[in-house]
Amino acid sequence: MPGESPLHPLHRITESAGATSKQRYDQNEAVRKLDCNENTPGAPAAGKDCDEYPFRSSAEGAARYQYEGDEFKDDFSVRYINREENQEAGRRLGAWYHSDRILDWEAFTRWRPST
Repeated sequence: MPGESPLHPLHRITESAGATSKQRYDQNEAVRKLDCNENTPGAPAAGKDCDEYPFRSSAEGAARYQYEGDEFKDDFSVRYINREENQEAGRRLGAWYHSDRILDWEAFTRWRPST
């Protein structure tokens, strides 16, 4: 699984770091959204968000195959989860990036929110 270990890290991308990173960030969202709308059962119930892993903010996100080859097509997962919990996890991930100074294209291993 991407991000599981230092041998297979994720790489952060930020939409504010320049055109290349913003394009990939936006494509991760577009591919995720398309998959959620077309292929995910339960689409979308009230109060639910379609969550993805690897994160949209990683080079290993849903659009990775467009940049690194078809062997990465569909190499992500999505699931509908509680909207408030998903958005809180996103805020915590962003805060963690900031507090640990994980920069654009910097490698990191899987982040787990504290409970």
